[in-house]
Amino acid sequence: MSFSHQDWTSVNVGKSAKPYSKPQTEGEKKAEIQKLKKQGLVSTEAKMGATTNKSTGGHGPMGTTAGAAARKIDEETETFKPQRTGLEFGKALMQARTAKKMTQKDLATKVNEKPSVVQEYETGKAVPNPQVISKLERALGAKLPRPPKQPKKKSDEKS
Repeated sequence: MSFSHQDWTSVNVGKSAKPYSKPQTEGEKKAEIQKLKKQGLVSTEAKMGATTNKSTGGHGPMGTTAGAAARKIDEETETFKPQRTGLEFGKALMQARTAKKMTQKDLATKVNEKPSVVQEYETGKAVPNPQVISKLERALGAKLPRPPKQPKKKSDEKS
């Protein structure tokens, strides 16, 4: 039998044929670049305004200039405050919890939430979540007052 058609050379799978070299530090990289600059092998050029995504003189999105677009966005911007549960809800929750002789931690464990969530609801700082409120009602066996809905503004009704 002849095995002349087989290749018996060694193969490195997933490894480089080059020997391992230690990665360079920032200082070493800078020193090497400086050395190559002196030899004339590397040239650098400064790019002005390379980090901006809009040209100041040209046209921005939808045919407006950058200044006009920024002014338009500034005019449309409103500050929105999320609705909170309020003290009335917090007091009712606290009374229902103490009537069942439960701690905040016990109640949180029963409804699969963190104790900090129950604390936020009791202090009135939580943003109302209907699922969490219904879990609390079921765990306590009491109906809790729903926070009032915020009235819509005239600008919201148009769109």
